[in-house]
Amino acid sequence: MKSKPRFLGFVSCLWATGLLLPAISHPWSDNNQQRTPHEESISQGESFKKGLSLLKEDRPEAALIELTAAERENPNDPRIHNFRGIVLARLGQGTEAGAEYQEAIRLDPLMEDAYRNLGYLAWTEHNLERAREALVRAVGLSPKDSFAHYYLGRVQLDGQFYADAFRELQLSDVPWPREPGFLIQAAEGYLALGRQEEARKTLQQSASLLLPDAQSVRVAALLLAVRENDDAIALLRKLSARQGPARAPWAEFDVALAHLSARRYEEAADQVQDFISAHHSTRWESGQIVPWWSLAGIAYARLGQGDRAVDALQRAAALAPDREEHWLNLTRELMELSRFAEAISALQDGLAASPKSYALHLRLGAADLAAGHYQEAETVFRDLVEAGDPWPTSYIGLAQVLLRMGRAEEAASELSAAEQKLGAMFLLSYFRGLSLDRAGKREQAIPAFQEAIRLNPGSAEAHLEMGKTELSVGRVNDAIVELEEALHLGPGNVQARRLLSQAYRRAGDAKRAAKYAETSAEAPPAAEGDLLGDFVLPDWQMPEESKRD
Repeated sequence: MKSKPRFLGFVSCLWATGLLLPAISHPWSDNNQQRTPHEESISQGESFKKGLSLLKEDRPEAALIELTAAERENPNDPRIHNFRGIVLARLGQGTEAGAEYQEAIRLDPLMEDAYRNLGYLAWTEHNLERAREALVRAVGLSPKDSFAHYYLGRVQLDGQFYADAFRELQLSDVPWPREPGFLIQAAEGYLALGRQEEARKTLQQSASLLLPDAQSVRVAALLLAVRENDDAIALLRKLSARQGPARAPWAEFDVALAHLSARRYEEAADQVQDFISAHHSTRWESGQIVPWWSLAGIAYARLGQGDRAVDALQRAAALAPDREEHWLNLTRELMELSRFAEAISALQDGLAASPKSYALHLRLGAADLAAGHYQEAETVFRDLVEAGDPWPTSYIGLAQVLLRMGRAEEAASELSAAEQKLGAMFLLSYFRGLSLDRAGKREQAIPAFQEAIRLNPGSAEAHLEMGKTELSVGRVNDAIVELEEALHLGPGNVQARRLLSQAYRRAGDAKRAAKYAETSAEAPPAAEGDLLGDFVLPDWQMPEESKRD
């Protein structure tokens, strides 16, 4: 079940169900709304009054008997249906409670309490769409109802509509519960919205609580995401120490993974090696030690110890040949070391175990391309394209092969076809511009680069290529604008400085031409897309009890 606020005592329970709203209304009030003539005409019978009294005494079974009698006496009183729904919900009869709230709403479509109660009930049952619909109606009827705003915020948080969630929670004056589950959700929301400082404060509040093991791991991972590395590692070390002398392997692994994520590669490698040395047994070699080898390989790679990295990653792949991530990690390091023949051989082994792996096929094309096996690379990428690849990567790979083979116009045609299939995407427009430029169709390349910049205005490479192309066709002033932006986005780009110097010289501005003159070596060409990819980190490991939940 999703985390909900915990309330102590009967008054708090009434607060939770919407029966009692402190500072807003009394439990049997009309929530500060003008009562309809229909409501005024219905008298409060003895059974209704007894039902409310019994409910206040925390006797829901007895209250249900009286409210059922009241409902028989006045079947068209929406308040009776609403309170009967509250009692049924208290007794765990959610379906019946929902029906009562719906009946109350049918009888009085302006009864905000019933919408709020229905929304709260649906939230506790994880029916987020129904909860959202009811609570939106509730806040529409009573914009100052803090609790309706609060629960709508919780619903939106569960649905990962983070901006809406925080807006509703802010409109509510209900204090946030000091519950780890809720605070972790909020921190994840802040991170998703790029609100790093608020995420950091929320995580620090979470870390100060007594956390179950699995939540400690989640908080540590999020602390790493906001670069609170010391706090994350301290939390995991504390968790590992709780395991006693025979520390749980999952806890030790998470400490090592935290070191790796914090870029403390030596500490990660040392801890992994110590663990592997201590647990080098048949039981562990059967599979449980695989993520340790993977983690060790990545740590050694980051330390520049290529041979040790390859050895560890080969062990992981050999022990779990059906897991594509191990082959991806191994071949990434082999390609980084320019050991392309070994990478291709490893990829063929990986595909023998997982012949339908999209990632391994893509990596094989990248390895063939890097090794200069252009025909083989073209075949791999064309197979992916013809299979209906929904992502642009294989199209980019095919374009790169064709460019290397001097078939720039064909590359532009393939990318144009990809845009028609997949829609507008930055990489497709950018590479189409590159292809048209290399095919000598610079006037056609400019609109492609303009589209790329529209889709990703922060790309220094796109501005650079746009400026270079404009300069080549004599649009000097336009080129200066683009090259200035490229240099602004990438201050160390030597090529942008050199081209700016040329542009200002052509514009007759010798002073600025001299300012941008650069004698340093030519900057590397613009990136052609990342077909190599980064390492696939192992997942965080959790305690056994959380895996069973």
